[in-house]
Amino acid sequence: MKKIGVIKFGGITLILSGILFFAQYLFVLPMPSPPLSDAELMIWLREWKFNIAMADELLFFATLLLIPSIVALYQILVKVDIVKTWLGCSLLAVVIPINIFLDIILGRLVYPVYDIELSLDIYKLVLSVYYGGMHLVAIVFSAATIILCLVIRKSVIGKPVAYLGFMVGILDLIGAYPWLIGTAMVFVSQLLFAAWFVMLGLSMIRSRVEEG
Repeated sequence: MKKIGVIKFGGITLILSGILFFAQYLFVLPMPSPPLSDAELMIWLREWKFNIAMADELLFFATLLLIPSIVALYQILVKVDIVKTWLGCSLLAVVIPINIFLDIILGRLVYPVYDIELSLDIYKLVLSVYYGGMHLVAIVFSAATIILCLVIRKSVIGKPVAYLGFMVGILDLIGAYPWLIGTAMVFVSQLLFAAWFVMLGLSMIRSRVEEG
């Protein structure tokens, strides 16, 4: 049986990561902003427990799939521009531990730990850390995408992927401020983000097939 190379495997995991990130967002999409009053917050947590739990699980696997994807992308792009590739891939790698931490944080809203009950103030802290962390991740993704696309447009992956990536990078930055732009714009940002991951993954697989 023919072995799957690092680049091909990374392309596959990037496609899966994009799909899972978008699925995670779909569970978050219908959720309104957390209410301010204590009583309404507890009702909100109970009402959206399933959505939060599913978003938590999907975020974990989508993030882990980035690891082989970054390695594969680095192998392709480092031949074109080592400095920009190193910087862009490093920024993507920074997202991994942040997302894992946010995943643990989000899980505290729905999964019990030794039957320890959290106070309302702790719930509010957890939510504020999660939403603040997602804001940071969106900005880091934006910077990483734009930097990598400067290299991608000169690589075997091709200019169409790079041009879509530039648009995604801008939308990621805009999407980092959901309280300003509204749900519809954030949805478009997340959809194109996932589509770019899929398109990039497919291009990585195709480039490897053509070389091999």
